[in-house]
Amino acid sequence: MLGFASEFKVRQLEKEGRLRPIRGAMGSAWYPRREVEALRGAAVAPPESGAPRERWPDDALIALLREKPRTVVDLVVDAGIPISRAERVYRFWQTHEQPRPVEGARLPSSPPERRSDDRIEHDALVRQMRDADPKVRAAAFEKLKSLRR
Repeated sequence: MLGFASEFKVRQLEKEGRLRPIRGAMGSAWYPRREVEALRGAAVAPPESGAPRERWPDDALIALLREKPRTVVDLVVDAGIPISRAERVYRFWQTHEQPRPVEGARLPSSPPERRSDDRIEHDALVRQMRDADPKVRAAAFEKLKSLRR
């Protein structure tokens, strides 16, 4: 309903008489919170789980997270809460309730090595070229020279 700042929907709402600015000391406009929330409430469709709420309690937000996987952004959009509160509730949910892996379950193994044996050997010799011992570096250099031929 309010739109982006670049769209100047606020000016249109002022002309319609739906929003009245309160001018500050420097001439900047402030809008009464209840008027802005009333406009938002008129524009936002009620969430899927029921009637629109004035203030979502934390347990209702956690219930939203339990319903289906959501991100912090989804929580802000679905519940219409501030980002800082959504982050706090999401962090709590991750810490305390997010499903944990079952004990004894196989963890995904590391991906198989895609490099060839020659490339693995070459990379090991290059690492040895960085060694502090000059003898190790010299041996690695000679080995690399012989591999190039």
